[in-house]
Amino acid sequence: MKIPTQPTENNLPDRQFILLALAIVVSGLVLRLLHLDFSYSNDELSALSRVRFSSFSDLVSKGFYVDGHPGGIQVFLYYWVKLAGMSEWAVRLPFALAGTLGIWITIKLFTRWFGQAAGLFSGAFIAFLAFPLLYSQIARPYGIGMTFCMIMVWYWTRLLFDEKPGIIIAFTYALSTAACMYTHYFSFLLALITGLSGLFLMKKDRVYHYTGAGLLAAILFSPHIAITLNHLSIGGVGLWLAKPAWNWPLLHIASVFNNSMMIAGLVVLIIIIQARYYKSQPEIRIFRALSLLYFILPMITGFIYSRWINPVLQDSVLIFAFPFFLGFLFSFSAGIPKRLVLVMTSLLLIAGISQTVFINNYYSRQHFGEFRGVARAICSWNQTYGPDNITRAISVNNPWYIEFYMKQENACETTFSQYDNRGGADLEALKKILDDADTPMFAYAWTKPVPPEIRDMILARFPCIVENRNFSGLSDATLFAGKNHSSCNNEASKTVLFSSPVPANPDTGTFPEFYPGYEGKLNELPYDSADQLVATVEARTKEQLSGALLVASFHEDDGETLLWTASKFDLFTLADSISTVRLTIPVQENDLYHKKMKIYVWNPQKKELEIRSLTIFTEPFPEHSGTTANPTRK
Repeated sequence: MKIPTQPTENNLPDRQFILLALAIVVSGLVLRLLHLDFSYSNDELSALSRVRFSSFSDLVSKGFYVDGHPGGIQVFLYYWVKLAGMSEWAVRLPFALAGTLGIWITIKLFTRWFGQAAGLFSGAFIAFLAFPLLYSQIARPYGIGMTFCMIMVWYWTRLLFDEKPGIIIAFTYALSTAACMYTHYFSFLLALITGLSGLFLMKKDRVYHYTGAGLLAAILFSPHIAITLNHLSIGGVGLWLAKPAWNWPLLHIASVFNNSMMIAGLVVLIIIIQARYYKSQPEIRIFRALSLLYFILPMITGFIYSRWINPVLQDSVLIFAFPFFLGFLFSFSAGIPKRLVLVMTSLLLIAGISQTVFINNYYSRQHFGEFRGVARAICSWNQTYGPDNITRAISVNNPWYIEFYMKQENACETTFSQYDNRGGADLEALKKILDDADTPMFAYAWTKPVPPEIRDMILARFPCIVENRNFSGLSDATLFAGKNHSSCNNEASKTVLFSSPVPANPDTGTFPEFYPGYEGKLNELPYDSADQLVATVEARTKEQLSGALLVASFHEDDGETLLWTASKFDLFTLADSISTVRLTIPVQENDLYHKKMKIYVWNPQKKELEIRSLTIFTEPFPEHSGTTANPTRK
């Protein structure tokens, strides 16, 4: 087989090419070091919570044997935090530097495969796109794993296509392959695909070097095999991650290009220029095919596995193969004149950085759940109103995640009555906390999605919102208070649509299954779709657990149910006491405005129940509720 040679076109002078490459790399470095001290993400805190062990054996058994990821990054963090501490900037610095190195290797690899223009264009996109930028700014395996993959393929290329590769190249290829295997299972997959593809390309004089390198990589990974087998038996992200939709690959491609028409326009412009100056180069077709293969195969594998076995596919796990998509797109650029390469590279850097930083607002966006901001909110309220005047609850995956930041806020260590809420028994526990609360204020925070009932449960007892700090719908902290609090910010914004006492309750001993409520259409009420719809009833129950429901439903004229949702009285009421039951109705679709709406009390067990009033009103939507409505749709 003929050895592919580096394209001879473009031919930028070495000095000019190096200056352009350095401009790209330095730009990428600056972007990665800016604002590196933002709040740790949930995944980072999870990793950091699992490095607090006194022995390496504990790190293995408790740190990553049970995690679902290979142990390479966890081992690195274990030793790195001992040296550098736990501050965000210090912990993330090596990951940002590794991500920057990945830009340089991308330029080198695709320059060799396809020419100078392909290398510079691909490196520029890696430098400024939010996708590789973000995953180079967090202490997780993604950005650094992409760099390991590019190094691996670089030495794979040299081992197979250099005139005399030698043992050192083979050894370095083995080490970089092992690094991919220890970093993430999708970088492992790419290393496997790359290694197998090389079997079809190697010449006879490379057999021993190539197979020896593969064997060495396998030996280096062998201590991890038992751990990997355990990982395969763990549900992992499939326990909470949904199956990808059929259009997921298209959405992924849009996402990695910042969901931006401007970035798409730059790509299209390059494709048009490539077509204008296209020159056939048969010797690089194999690299073009490999680029497409290395990008497509991990996506197809992850998609099939996620659809039919266990969901694992997320944008982040495809970052290892992403540079090869860029390499393929720009692999037709060897014929572009060198002056135009200079102009286009400069344009890409200026336009791309501007789009990511100023139009996409990368540095002001909330990319992950916020923990430091939530901790600061809680501590601020404790200092303002006194910790003894606030009952606190939070939903967080691990109490240590929030405690880590609470300790940084002027030693503001506080306790929470509840640390997680996944519905069911957790809602019942929250009800008891609310019923027993003897403080005038209640603070609730979440750093992950929570059941939709929680907000209604709190507002039924603490109807005043004193302050809310929301972090783009990824985390939230709200301070609630009683009805007469002087700093109530939400009472005046309510608009009552319907309010009526319920007709006289029946005599003791005979209690109906359904209580009269409201029946009509939303378009018959002064309803503003910009607000959320809420119904409340004032009720007295003889028993604390009545099984009654406050129901809202929408129907077609023929009776077909379009939406059905309800609040359980048992989460709101106390025995022989007047209580407020609240239901937020998820009306977010215009097709419901003209449909028949019913709001009523359903008492399926016909328990002793006194309904005093029914009120329907609107109030502004919370900026981001963090909940998902719980309707039954047909």
